[in-house]
Amino acid sequence: MRVSELAQRTGVSAHRLRHYEASGLIQALRSSSGYRDFADRTVREVVFIAMSRDLGFSLKDIAETLPRYRAGTLTIDQMVESMRSRIAEVDQQIAGQRALRRKLVSHIAWLERRRRASEQQPARGKPATPWNTARRSQR
Repeated sequence: MRVSELAQRTGVSAHRLRHYEASGLIQALRSSSGYRDFADRTVREVVFIAMSRDLGFSLKDIAETLPRYRAGTLTIDQMVESMRSRIAEVDQQIAGQRALRRKLVSHIAWLERRRRASEQQPARGKPATPWNTARRSQR
């Protein structure tokens, strides 16, 4: 089948399918006219790749798992373990983002305290900072 039919049958764009082929995840024969010709089994492989990508697995991870999937030796237990590992990665990313958020909130609070303190000081003798310099130029 041609790339357009594979795209239609899997819901994966032709562009993405060409990328999968270039990455070595799927393979196509070439017809005498140069068109890609994918085997019927490629539909199943593309669905597996697309579902794995939707779960956040990298193409590298998928490339390592795909041979066992093709051979029918990838077990449910192995898939569950991979997903649990992925959950742990996601949890680490969430923790990192929460830490970054706390740091941002803390910096905002610090800057707002600085601004309030500088607004309460008399205008004379204030050291030039980006905050009070900008305020003077707006007056």
